Amino acid sequence: MPKRAVSSPRVFKTTRPFAQATIAGGFMFVCFTGRDPEGKFAIGDVRAQTQQAIDNIRMLIEEAGGTLDDVVKCTVYVTDRANWEPMNDVYFANFKDNPPHRVSCIVSGLGSPDCLVEIDATAYLGDKA
Repeated sequence: MPKRAVSSPRVFKTTRPFAQATIAGGFMFVCFTGRDPEGKFAIGDVRAQTQQAIDNIRMLIEEAGGTLDDVVKCTVYVTDRANWEPMNDVYFANFKDNPPHRVSCIVSGLGSPDCLVEIDATAYLGDKA
């Protein structure tokens, strides 16, 4: 099964050789934090970081011809239990009508000490892929 990388100039591109997103077998795999296009985090603001992470995921899915409605599963990583409800408020505002299956974890840290949330999403694009 062939796979292909998807990227967008509208989202932050790390200097590491990670694919921003990958499509294989009609599925798109994308994982993002709340970094803005310049690579900055909204320091201490889990709501803003959650929205930016979802916006980054949305932009990559749109680049491949899909929408956020195509997301079938998310895994959400949050660094502090106190950030749980604010993250949920933003998350469910974006996935209100037909939310995807979700796994959530509270972790001791992510790639940057400023990162409060990371979302790993799988979208089914079918023939759009």
